[in-house]
Amino acid sequence: MNEEGSLVRLENIHKAFGDNLVLKGVDFSVKPGQVVVLIGPSGSGKSTLLRTINLLEEPTEGRVLFDGKDITDIRTNVNEVRTHIGIVFQQFNLFPHKNALDNITLAMRKVLNVSHGEANKRALEELKRVGLEERADAYPSQLSGGQQQRVAIARALAMRPKLMLFDEVTSALDPELVKEVLDAMKRLAEEGMTMVVVTHEMGFAREVGTRLLVMDDGQIVEDGDPKKIFADPQHARTKKFLSDVL
Repeated sequence: MNEEGSLVRLENIHKAFGDNLVLKGVDFSVKPGQVVVLIGPSGSGKSTLLRTINLLEEPTEGRVLFDGKDITDIRTNVNEVRTHIGIVFQQFNLFPHKNALDNITLAMRKVLNVSHGEANKRALEELKRVGLEERADAYPSQLSGGQQQRVAIARALAMRPKLMLFDEVTSALDPELVKEVLDAMKRLAEEGMTMVVVTHEMGFAREVGTRLLVMDDGQIVEDGDPKKIFADPQHARTKKFLSDVL
């Protein structure tokens, strides 16, 4: 961790795709135990910003520091850094020919060189954590979308990350399946997991987030306590966005 106590720090982050400037000088940091929620209209840069944290998107300009280390430095072993950062996407990305247990243990065994027995033990612990301990032998085709997403969360947790990133993980789910995934994320927050979450679920943002970042046009336009921002947004673009979605 760096001198100010931040686990993650982004400094002057710009990101361009060709002529399209998606992030325009973003600065923010995440402290251990925080649940930072990113909201804003589609195309505002939320997912791109999230993905720069573990350099799935490399910034065009600026620095990313994780645990006190500049991971944008070319000398940094980014793959090693990523073992400490779990990420869950909108799509579940499970191997269809492997059951839930094997989907979770694969990366532990291949990337972390965890023994077969220890990997199975960890996987079962994480399945229990997301409420799926009874479905260890089930294949993705035998699981609902919400259950598959919870397996994906368990897979990321089994790597023992210091930080979890969630990129609109409920947006591909049917409405009745959203709650089970959000409940699993809420339990993680209650356990003190450090999280950065891009979501359209405003109830989750307000009730579970410890800090809310509102993005618009590649910039953070409002940053603060979620309940206060929802109750009394200060920026005109925040007011418009919330009036459109609430």
